[in-house]
Amino acid sequence: MAGAPGCPIRVWLAGSLTSVICSLPLQIMRIKPHQSQHIGEMSFLQHSRCECRPKKDRTKPEKKSVRGRGKGQKRKRKKSRFKSWSVHCEPCSERRKHLFVQDPQTCKCSCKNTDSRCKARQLELNERTCRCDKPRR
Repeated sequence: MAGAPGCPIRVWLAGSLTSVICSLPLQIMRIKPHQSQHIGEMSFLQHSRCECRPKKDRTKPEKKSVRGRGKGQKRKRKKSRFKSWSVHCEPCSERRKHLFVQDPQTCKCSCKNTDSRCKARQLELNERTCRCDKPRR
C-alpha cells in the first residue's frame, strides 16, 4: 500500500489506530450493450484492516396473524365442525371420478356431461365412460 498515490491516511479513533486507508483512483469502462462505451475515473478507499460491527440483539418478534396470502398460495380448507349422520355413499368410480356427480340422497352417480353439450361439439355422449366421443360411422 505504501507508495501508492494518496496513501496512507491514518484514521484514529478513541486514542488507538483503527486502520490505514488508501485512496485508489481506478479507470472504469461503462458499457451499454449495442450503444456506447465510456471510460471514467472513480476513486475507492482501501482499508488495511476490517472493523466488524457489533451484532444487533436479535429477539424473535411475536408473530402476528397474517391475513393476506402471497400470490399463488392456496387457501386451506376448514374442516366442518359437525359430520352429517346421513348414509355415506360409496364414491363414484375412482378413475375419472371428476366426470361424475353423485346425488347424496340416492347415492346415484350421474354424468356431468349432457347429450346436448356433446352434440354442440358435434360429438356423442358415451354414457359408460361419461365422455364425449366422435360418432361411429
